[in-house]
Amino acid sequence: MTPRKRRGSVIIVVLVLITLASLLLARFMEDNSLELAIATREADRRRLRADAQSELELALAVIAEIRSIDLNKIHAPSQGYDDPHAYAGFPPRDGLEVKFEYEDETGKLPLSVLTKNDLIQVLYSLGMEQRDAERTADAIVAWQSKSYESIEEEATDAAYQRSALSFRPARRPIRSFEEFRSIGVAKEHFFDELGRATPIFLAFKDCVSLYTFPQANINTAPDAVLLSQGMDERQLGLIRDRQAEIGRRIVGTPPYFRVTTEVQQLVGGGLNMTKFDDEVILMWVRVTVKEGLSKCRVSALVAIREDVAYPSAASNPDTNPDISLSRGGTAVPAIPKTTGTSTAVPRSTTTTPSPYLTPGIEAPPTYGKSTMSGRVASKTIAYPFQILAWEEDNGAQPAPKPTEDSTDPTAPATSSPLAPRATKTLTK
Repeated sequence: MTPRKRRGSVIIVVLVLITLASLLLARFMEDNSLELAIATREADRRRLRADAQSELELALAVIAEIRSIDLNKIHAPSQGYDDPHAYAGFPPRDGLEVKFEYEDETGKLPLSVLTKNDLIQVLYSLGMEQRDAERTADAIVAWQSKSYESIEEEATDAAYQRSALSFRPARRPIRSFEEFRSIGVAKEHFFDELGRATPIFLAFKDCVSLYTFPQANINTAPDAVLLSQGMDERQLGLIRDRQAEIGRRIVGTPPYFRVTTEVQQLVGGGLNMTKFDDEVILMWVRVTVKEGLSKCRVSALVAIREDVAYPSAASNPDTNPDISLSRGGTAVPAIPKTTGTSTAVPRSTTTTPSPYLTPGIEAPPTYGKSTMSGRVASKTIAYPFQILAWEEDNGAQPAPKPTEDSTDPTAPATSSPLAPRATKTLTK
């Protein structure tokens, strides 16, 4: 082989090696870029999660302070806790967008203590025909009660036994709204043929609560709840006008009711107020933080008072005769619903509240071991409230899209793996 040919062969080999090295380098950079993006996203998620928890703590602190200075009561967000940063006097950190949302669970009627007639009135106020409301209420009562048998054929024990998958009624207060998928008659009105919730069922969920508490908060109760308890359209209008008087009301008169007698004075006598009170007992506090394209949301179900209960787990109705639907407003057998790290906490009027760990927050290994002036730091926080449930959402959900073989544009699609939803609920 001549020297010229050898030089040409060397050049070709060098070019091939350079090409291979370039491909390997490009692949290496691509892999590193993906790993860097994943690490960055994880760091953003952790930072936003800590921010969201801090903002939630701020909201709870503001609620606790307002309650302590306002006759030990919480009435409505317009009391001052709708914007915790404005109340506290400092903004969120630079670049962080914060949104606070409050849902008063006690603005609803406790389902476990509603009688058949109460359920009929609620369903009728939601727009259901009188006959359908009577049949649905009868089926719901029969599902919960050990001693009552439905007069509707579709909701009898025999009908449940004849179903494709034989089962028996719960014979205890309802613990999940998914149970309505099994209740005869009710499932026909609450779900369509594809199993999707109907508008009347969504409205029904906004009117009733699965928790048990003394009375509903008239300040946050929806229209259907007020109408179902004997209030007419004129009286409802007077209440809504009072709540909308921000900026033009008499000085010292808040846009909410501090005592229920104010409602009777406003709308006139003869109104049945036995199921209503004027304060928040149990509510969801939701905080959404956003920075750039990253977003995190945390939600806590907060018991403002300790007299909140949740129906106990199902027992065998054949061996436990004590489980039955309450009659005449008597208490339903229930247990306080607590987290795995919490215990029942007295109201803020007590001098020595029971402390428990903050749900969802993991303390560092060194926390509580340092000393100051010879005292060991505590590992717990003396909360003024009890947190019954905790949820987290660390990613935005994609817009629902129909499946490829579906002709229904409203049909839900499976979630994209690029936008996972991480939700943790501490309730059982």
